[in-house]
Amino acid sequence: MKDLTKYKGVIPAFYACYDENGEISQVRVKSLVQYFIDKGVKGIYVNGSSGECIYQSVEDRKQIIEAVMEVAKGKLTVINHVACNNTKDSIELAKHSESVGVDAIA
Repeated sequence: MKDLTKYKGVIPAFYACYDENGEISQVRVKSLVQYFIDKGVKGIYVNGSSGECIYQSVEDRKQIIEAVMEVAKGKLTVINHVACNNTKDSIELAKHSESVGVDAIA
């Protein structure tokens, strides 16, 4: 964390985006990311409690951060929440977060 300037400004919590069948909607995730970019926020906090993380599978959370990063990379600071009810899943999400290029994990 050498460059703390990217952690200034408004960094709202990202909420869950589902389709009509209750599945993760990558289209809606990407649309919400673009909305935040258009509104001038500096970053987003993804997969926290506002994003209903305790109700989602590890795969759902991976899909969300992948969709977020497709739009946000290089445009927003992305902090991804990786805590789970067990260490194994948290480690898996942390490694995945690094692989898709998030700025920080929580």
